[in-house]
Amino acid sequence: MKRKIFTLFLLIAATFAAAQTGLMGGSDGIHQINANSLGQWRFVVGTGGNVTIDPWALARGGVFYDDGQRQKLQDFKLSATGNFFAAVGLTDYVDGGVAFNINYDRSYADGYLDATTNIRQGDLDLWVKVRAPFIEDTSMFKLAAQMDLYMPIGSKRIGIRPRHAWYIKGRGNTDPYTANEVIVGATAIASLDFAKYDIPIRWNTAIGFYYADEGANTLVYSTGFDWDWAKWITAFLEYSGEFRVENNGMPLDFWEDPMLVTPGLRLHLPYNIDLAGGLDLSPRMFRVAYDREEEMKDADRFEVHYKDTKGKHKSYGYTPTVTYAFTGLLTWTFGGAEKAPEPVCPQGLPEPDTTRDTVVLVDTVSTTVTIADTLRDADSDGIVDSLDQCPNTPMGFPVDSLGCPVDEDKDGVTDSLDKCLGTPAGIEVGVDGCPLDFDKDGVPNYKDMCPNTAEGVGVDTTGCAMDEDKDGVPDTRDQCPLTPKGAPVDTTGCPIDTDKDGVPDYLDKCPNNLRGIKVDKVGCPVNKKEDLENLKKGINFKTGSTALTKSSFNTLNDIVALMTKLADVNLEIQGHTDNVGDSTYNEELSQGRAQAAVDYIISKGIGSKRLRAAGYGPRKPIADNKTKKGRAKNRRVELVPFYAEEE
Repeated sequence: MKRKIFTLFLLIAATFAAAQTGLMGGSDGIHQINANSLGQWRFVVGTGGNVTIDPWALARGGVFYDDGQRQKLQDFKLSATGNFFAAVGLTDYVDGGVAFNINYDRSYADGYLDATTNIRQGDLDLWVKVRAPFIEDTSMFKLAAQMDLYMPIGSKRIGIRPRHAWYIKGRGNTDPYTANEVIVGATAIASLDFAKYDIPIRWNTAIGFYYADEGANTLVYSTGFDWDWAKWITAFLEYSGEFRVENNGMPLDFWEDPMLVTPGLRLHLPYNIDLAGGLDLSPRMFRVAYDREEEMKDADRFEVHYKDTKGKHKSYGYTPTVTYAFTGLLTWTFGGAEKAPEPVCPQGLPEPDTTRDTVVLVDTVSTTVTIADTLRDADSDGIVDSLDQCPNTPMGFPVDSLGCPVDEDKDGVTDSLDKCLGTPAGIEVGVDGCPLDFDKDGVPNYKDMCPNTAEGVGVDTTGCAMDEDKDGVPDTRDQCPLTPKGAPVDTTGCPIDTDKDGVPDYLDKCPNNLRGIKVDKVGCPVNKKEDLENLKKGINFKTGSTALTKSSFNTLNDIVALMTKLADVNLEIQGHTDNVGDSTYNEELSQGRAQAAVDYIISKGIGSKRLRAAGYGPRKPIADNKTKKGRAKNRRVELVPFYAEEE
């Protein structure tokens, strides 16, 4: 009962306490970003959060492995994220701000010390958004660009579910609340406001790229429609997500990265306060023919690893988003510089007529300006002063019909000084009119997908470090530059060889051999008495008993000989059963059988520290228990090697 009350309290608090991580004070929806700017010295502050009790919110299937031991999380699971943000309009076109998030994951499991009972802080996001100044305020179309800098201040404590896709380190340990490195992001934003045509609908869309060195390079995207139902309420529908574009050890799959559909309402309250609430829904859970049991069979391909402060290994199936979550935001906007009023003519004086050759100005004594004065051209640019909007143009500069220096490509640098004529519209340029290139790699910023390349590193046409074999390791660090396409590699760019037998995993048909044994060209043991997959088939027990069959002793003697020969090899002998009968009995039976095999090997002179027994009962099936053939496969013994340096 207390749990239900606690959960209800958090749901209400999140709904009225505001926005999800990533929202930084925008004026539309919850997850979408628009191309509008605040205006100079206008401020917005806010807070927010989301919460779910969906079991899939923490780990795929609620299964967690603690140092190899499988832990089943209970069905009641709480996951929440909240953030605080502030922004200011630095000019009419430039906004800057900061966002800071906090996270809370809670899980329960027998024999597992709850490591997620405390609130954990996330990374700090510093951002700047620039609205395109060449588009008029009255236009229905607006463009903007945003730069984000994530500072790795987040907690490195244990948690379940990484909060961003770029945190994923498929070949190493992933921290759920921090990237553990500085992340740079760039986002392009476009908005259409149909209110200019008396249609109360707005559309915003954005796409960006987040660069991660150790984590996964990621595309971020969002789009949203907003309908102003009334002056005080707006209905919205949003689609947002993140997609890893770099395979750094975990397979790329569009459906296996964060993706949300969010319907909701936003209220516009007095004193410039906005309150919004919505429901985050995960599209991946509603695919045609989607099946959770089928997804669990694929969990090993999407596995997240973590090593705690005591050196213990944790792992769980990657769940990119919750199935559903209640989310919302609360913002307060204030400040802003007052615009100067439009100049008006004094009462009784006519508006100036710039279409006439002579302009007559009436003063208090009703005098007129002579025709000679009206034809004066002080800067000798061919435009008389009375019509010249740039009366101090330097001598010799070509000018347009208004008397201003010609800037054909509209980049802010006049053609007389522009060394790069024809720069595309909206591209940031230097004083010479050429596109900026911060890292000096020869690829201008607006084309550069990797804007912080180290000096002297060769780059491709996108501005990223050359990677000839496309294995994700730049050529400057790649010790194996000709790795075949698709072969998994380590951080040096060389093919991974898990069992250290000299045959890389992508060619190895027996990837789990003992170290030090002789293998053939496909990586399988030459001597079948040194093949664990072959040996485990020879360990059998009498029906319903922990007593070994006579034929098993020959196999166990082969294992003794093998462990005597390979002094650094240790073995975990695992017992497994089908799901027929009482599960407690099955676990005790499997533990007793594994221990019987261990005791026999110890009796032959192998040290007890080199062996361990583990009984899993029916908890780790490899086949369908609904069929006789499947149950037979599940009744088995596994031989799992381990080494002292890995403990």
